[in-house]
Amino acid sequence: MTVAVVGRGFDHRNVGGEQRGVDGPVAATVNRARQLLPPTARAANRPRWPYVLASPDFERVVQSNGAYCRTVVTAEAHDVVVVGAGNGGLSAAALLRRRGCRDVALVEPSAVHVYKPLQNYVGCGVARLSELTRSQAELIPKGVRWYRTSAVQVDGATGTVRCADGTILTGGDVLLAPGAVVDWGGLPGAVEGLRTGRVCTTFVDTELRRTARMIDTLRRGRAVFTVRSQPASGRETAFKPLFLACDSWRRAGVLDAIEVVLAHEDARLHPVAAIAREIARHLDRFGVTVRLGTSVSAVEQGDTVLLDGISGPERLPADLIHLLPPYAAPALVADSGLDALGTGGFLAVDPETLRHRHYERIWGVGDACDLGDARTGGALRHRVKVAVDNIQRSRRSLRLSRYDGYTVAPIATGHGRLSFGEYDRQLRVRRSLPVPDQIRSRRIWWWLDRYGLPQAYWHRILKGRL
Repeated sequence: MTVAVVGRGFDHRNVGGEQRGVDGPVAATVNRARQLLPPTARAANRPRWPYVLASPDFERVVQSNGAYCRTVVTAEAHDVVVVGAGNGGLSAAALLRRRGCRDVALVEPSAVHVYKPLQNYVGCGVARLSELTRSQAELIPKGVRWYRTSAVQVDGATGTVRCADGTILTGGDVLLAPGAVVDWGGLPGAVEGLRTGRVCTTFVDTELRRTARMIDTLRRGRAVFTVRSQPASGRETAFKPLFLACDSWRRAGVLDAIEVVLAHEDARLHPVAAIAREIARHLDRFGVTVRLGTSVSAVEQGDTVLLDGISGPERLPADLIHLLPPYAAPALVADSGLDALGTGGFLAVDPETLRHRHYERIWGVGDACDLGDARTGGALRHRVKVAVDNIQRSRRSLRLSRYDGYTVAPIATGHGRLSFGEYDRQLRVRRSLPVPDQIRSRRIWWWLDRYGLPQAYWHRILKGRL
């Protein structure tokens, strides 16, 4: 980005060499800077002007002590700008490069990358915290330019991305993958319960040690686990901590002394009947009390959940409260006018082509999108392929590919066993492997989810190879 600030009253001797202002090095020529001032100002300022320095401000005209001052920004142009470097953003950037995209920019402020599907295992004490993260710098695909900042606004009509540090980027296409944000403010009392009470979660990486300790040390009392309706990141995986905790308590010989309650917002355990039956089978095995159509409206005093269910409101004290957090859309989407009526602030993209409903150069993948489908890592891999394919197809005026809503529900039903149900938008069971039944909980699916997929994630998915 080229930025200049010009004004009168500055020594012309500063023009010749590089000057450094408070915000960085000189980044504009004197001749160009002179043209920003009205002719009268240019005449009045000779010979003591201009002074040129860098500033992160943009498109702003100010007056200070009667002087004319203005900032000028020239955006960095890229073939494709990807916003967000989680699973979707990184794998999309890598796949774009592998398919010949000459110039990809990646906007992401985080220095650490988290493999979120492993969080349930770490939080239940069956995986190490060191397996969860990698340095973001190590994962940036070769040939991709990383802007370590956050995007604050996207102009859908021009493909311009404005960043928090003042950087401005333009892309022939812009692929948005900023993810959803945990919104504890949407559940009164949750933050206090996490700090000092009996609330825990495996869906926030900073809470995993504490969650594992709470599960390991509980020996009697009541444990409440929650499953939320959409938008919820990894909805099906909310059953993982429930079943893994129950199996740990069974192995320790204390399960009979613990009342386990599932508060599930939906009227059904799962929209796919076969998957719902498998979930119900293991809930019965562990003696879990199931409350369907029941939501948690608040947490009181760190150890009591307020439930709203079919029979009305209820206060339920507990010794352990595991929450699937409320999620919200990133502010970037609404601030850019890229949401729509009924999306709840999430990105308004076509659920099949993943192109924005109104802006042809804007695409979206991941939890920030309003697709109506489950938000899972398995689904994201398919969405990334469709989005990248469609960016290329749109440039050649070809018919766009279609995403059919494929997703996967990897539900650990105990230590060493897992159900690996796949389905699409029509709730039809899918099978990507040549086996008769992936929904029935088996040891092979546990090994795939616990050990095989993490390796595939780091070495193939994030590199655009799978």
